[in-house]
Amino acid sequence: MLKITRSLMKGAFRSLLYRFFFFFLVVSLLIQLINLITYRVNLWYFESELEQNYNKSLSNIADGLNNVFTGIYNSNYLLSLDADVMQLFSSSFNVDHPSQYAIVSQTIHSLSRISRMGEYVDSVFIYKKKDNLIISDQGTYSATDFFGRKNALEQYPKPFWENYGSQSRPFQILPPSRSSSRNGAYILPIVQTAIAEYRSNDLYVINLKVDPIIESLASSKLTPNSMLFIVDDSQQLIASTEMNEPREDIRDFVNQFQSSGSPVLRTTVGEKDMLAIQMSTRFVFKNLNMIALVPVSDIRDSMKHVKYWGVTLSLIALVLSVLLSFLFSRKLYAPIQSLIVKISPSPEPAADEYKVLDREFHRMMDNMDLLNNSLTSISPLALEQWVVRMLRFNRIPDEQGISSFLEKCGITFKHDYFAAALIRTKFTKAFYMDYSSAEQNTYYDKMASLLKANTLAGYQSILVEIESNVFCLLVNLPRDADRRELSDYFEGLFSLFRHDEIMHDLFIGMGNIHQGFDGLQESYLEAMKAMWRLSPFEDKRLHYYQKEDEESVIILLNTNDDKKIFNLLASVKREELFELLDKVIRNHVAMGLSDFTIKELYMHLFVIGSQVLKHKDKTLPEATYREYIRMILSEHPISVEGMTEFIYGYFNKIMDTIEPQAGKLESLAFKPFIDANYQEDIHLEFLADKFHTTPNYMSRLLKKELGKPFNQYLQELRIQKAKELLANSTMLIQDIWASVGFNNRNTFIRAFRKSEGISPMEYRLQHAPNPEDAGLRETEGE
Repeated sequence: MLKITRSLMKGAFRSLLYRFFFFFLVVSLLIQLINLITYRVNLWYFESELEQNYNKSLSNIADGLNNVFTGIYNSNYLLSLDADVMQLFSSSFNVDHPSQYAIVSQTIHSLSRISRMGEYVDSVFIYKKKDNLIISDQGTYSATDFFGRKNALEQYPKPFWENYGSQSRPFQILPPSRSSSRNGAYILPIVQTAIAEYRSNDLYVINLKVDPIIESLASSKLTPNSMLFIVDDSQQLIASTEMNEPREDIRDFVNQFQSSGSPVLRTTVGEKDMLAIQMSTRFVFKNLNMIALVPVSDIRDSMKHVKYWGVTLSLIALVLSVLLSFLFSRKLYAPIQSLIVKISPSPEPAADEYKVLDREFHRMMDNMDLLNNSLTSISPLALEQWVVRMLRFNRIPDEQGISSFLEKCGITFKHDYFAAALIRTKFTKAFYMDYSSAEQNTYYDKMASLLKANTLAGYQSILVEIESNVFCLLVNLPRDADRRELSDYFEGLFSLFRHDEIMHDLFIGMGNIHQGFDGLQESYLEAMKAMWRLSPFEDKRLHYYQKEDEESVIILLNTNDDKKIFNLLASVKREELFELLDKVIRNHVAMGLSDFTIKELYMHLFVIGSQVLKHKDKTLPEATYREYIRMILSEHPISVEGMTEFIYGYFNKIMDTIEPQAGKLESLAFKPFIDANYQEDIHLEFLADKFHTTPNYMSRLLKKELGKPFNQYLQELRIQKAKELLANSTMLIQDIWASVGFNNRNTFIRAFRKSEGISPMEYRLQHAPNPEDAGLRETEGE
């Protein structure tokens, strides 16, 4: 402990190790703080969502009750249309004669219809006070029997109904009461002293079941201990989830909360934190308040797993943060400490590590020239890798980049022209049988060293290894040089390896001389094609590429196909591209493709793909190019199926690589071309051929740009041009249809009549300023 204290006192706290440690620790603590804030935000969001969900639930309950009360209110008008009911409800009507029983019977039938309005209606009755008679939906009863047995409500005995007079409101909802005749179920009486505008001293009562309302409230609870209430504007409780277990403190708070009019309130009720939510609803005859009380403990309980795992993970993360901060600091500081120990001249720990590093870095930068000189020994290897990548990937760096790289490697080419030759060694069966793997590797290394040591005299050259057993000779030549001057060099190579010909065979393909590095790539491709002409079953071992070797490719793949494949591939139009490739291969497979022709077509398609990658400034993994080189230089024949499978896979990889930039084919403006050439014989095949794509794809492009099918747009355009000539010129109709692109008179007349509903002559007579002018009266023969 004292040692640590002394270290801190000496200023070790300013060490990079401590700085790294506290940096990682602060970052970790910030993450923990963000986690804590996230939990609080989630809690707030949960409360907000809970409030919104309760508002929706209460609104749904209110809508259901409103429908019930509205139906009851509307039933008054239905009853007012029933003469028997209205006569019986009248105060002056007495049920004192058998002749009046028909009216009573009809009234019972009408009340029965009202009781079946919905599941909330329990019973419906009319109380004839003077007759001490109840006419209900289930029959007639004496008032004493009905209120004492059939419809016994604890809060509303018979005297209550007797004293309920017409001076009360004509439509009133009474507080709910338990019914001893309904096994203690709650009943909500709705009392009316008027039906429609007809008032009476008698009572018309509809009893509603409260239990379905309570069940609806209970099913709407979003947390287990939530409490829901329906209270009218006089603070009378209509229904509640707590009807069976009323608490006075809860009722007092509900009344206070209702009076406050606040939609949301967070408070304490009975030593419990509560979230109170209120929604007022206006019914046709009554204002009701829907109130929800949600214990905050329920909200927290619903998030207790989140909180538990949040706290647990935070503690674990905190411990890991401290541990990882220390480990990362040590890991990051270890090489710096080692570097400081090595470069610091003093054996004592550096007091200021920043100054030591700064001083030594400046010293190293001052000696950079010396370091560059010491690295010149690896320049040949770097040059070889650069050349291999350029040839494989078919990508030429910019001129400035080439000059800078060659200057660093100490290479200067005397001439602007290059030629490439491929040298391939084919090992025999005896080589693999007589030598072990280690001996084979040693033999191959010596052979490669011998090839590189045997330099070309007279011209500047570079020999690089393209692939296993395949070397490429790059020769820098003057413009007027003859590549056959290299024959002596090639013969020397054959002589050099002839004494071991039982172990291996040598094949050389030579390309033409071309200008620049672009030309070098072209010569490299020609050398490949020359290599194909060499067979291990023939005596010929050297072939110079000739222009005649291209004739088969030109026959198989014309310029238009080249352009179409390039455009479709660059635009990632897979369906159209593979349709075109299938067509090209299918149309020519019957020609009996030779192995040479298959390889030529295969290389040509590969080059198109490379051009697309270059155009999009993309590249594929080196493994793809290695596979291509192995197949193209293989002495084994390639089947059409094998070539097709590779090209499809190759094109798919290209399209997957450039997909983010894929959009339309080069965005061409087709409409201006059609508008300018509508009078010509233009059709889909003509446009597809002109813009180097397929008719199906061209049709989709045209419909997208024109907003309608191509043929419809062209015909409407021609008809419009014909209408202008008919109205504003004296041209004969036979000259008009020919000038706007129709190929015969009958087609023009049918199309015009279909579009305009009249013939061209009738249109001219309606719109021409001088119908009597010459040329306007010719007949159409219609």
